[in-house]
Amino acid sequence: VPVKQVLDEARSLLRPLAAERNMRLEVEAVETVNLYVLADRQRLQQVLLNLLSNAVKFTPEGGSVTLACQEAPGNRVRFKVSDTGPGIPSEKLAVLFTPFERLGVEASGIEGSGLGLALSRGLAEAMGGTMGVESTVGRGSTFWIELARVESPNAEAERVAEGVPVSPVTKGSTVLYIEDNLSNLRLIEQ
Repeated sequence: VPVKQVLDEARSLLRPLAAERNMRLEVEAVETVNLYVLADRQRLQQVLLNLLSNAVKFTPEGGSVTLACQEAPGNRVRFKVSDTGPGIPSEKLAVLFTPFERLGVEASGIEGSGLGLALSRGLAEAMGGTMGVESTVGRGSTFWIELARVESPNAEAERVAEGVPVSPVTKGSTVLYIEDNLSNLRLIEQ
């Protein structure tokens, strides 16, 4: 998945919600033009939108939310969503990703079921990633997701064009093909 496109889409989708609450929505990223991660694009977008919308919901009006992206150790990429909200007490961080756990904000008038973070962590892990949080009461929170960095899908084609030998597909390799059109499925089976 191209990182730049995911960041641009997330910003454009959340900009109206942030503007409605008079918040700054910033994007800070390393050079992302040739940065790719191994992920399901729709699910990655879902996780980032959940983290961003939570940050906007729980940050007082006039605050700021930042979406950042940086290279991380182990050939990984870290996406971070930081806010200037109230922060989360350290004793509550352990249950933060528990389904239906809303950390006592039920009476605050902020909508939600307490499933978003649990689902987001599950999606991150299903994509081979990790998810976590850092928070300081009175200063805000930073939620992050790390995914494997991969080369551009066109990198192999570029190497072939340059005459660099490419490793062949080994016998016994598996191809996962998901299709809901029976005619297309029969074609691929042939």
